[in-house]
Amino acid sequence: MKLFNFKNKRQSSIYKDIIRTNFDRERLKALKLSDGEYEYRIVCGKDKINSISTRPINNALDNFYANEKSSLKEFDDFFKSNRALEAENPFLTNLLQKIEFSEDRLLGLSILLMRDSQIEESVKFGMLLSKYYDLRNYNKVEKIFIDLMSHPTFVYYGLDYLMTVDYSIIDEIYENSFYFAKQIIEEKVWI
Repeated sequence: MKLFNFKNKRQSSIYKDIIRTNFDRERLKALKLSDGEYEYRIVCGKDKINSISTRPINNALDNFYANEKSSLKEFDDFFKSNRALEAENPFLTNLLQKIEFSEDRLLGLSILLMRDSQIEESVKFGMLLSKYYDLRNYNKVEKIFIDLMSHPTFVYYGLDYLMTVDYSIIDEIYENSFYFAKQIIEEKVWI
């Protein structure tokens, strides 16, 4: 007889799921993540990035700065139906208009989204935010960032940063990649 039935058990984050695969290609393919086709279409110029209203995540950022635990859920709720690339510029425009914002806290938000989110686009958004920092100064963050790039859905989001610090990592990712990751690297880095 069960005394406790925890139905609200928190699902694992995408990052933890990737780590659990031990970076095995077949196990990575089994994860329910996109294949990188959207990002490939962006790189090739077949699709354009549309700007969207980011009011809900602008408010979520304020809640994050106020240490409210609901902020991750607010980001995840927003990114269930919106793309990270479409939110990046409007969000940054709003952020730069703020009188005060903490750059360190913004990196903290990036880490939170990359490490703890269960929503693919939230993780991508965390990667987009982290590209403005030299992650070599933050070893654990850089490891999360590079580990995420083992799956093709996240390759596009890390290439700008890696092109400034270490091309050898890009070569390694290319060798181990599948789906659209190789084409994204070929189009964005090698052409």
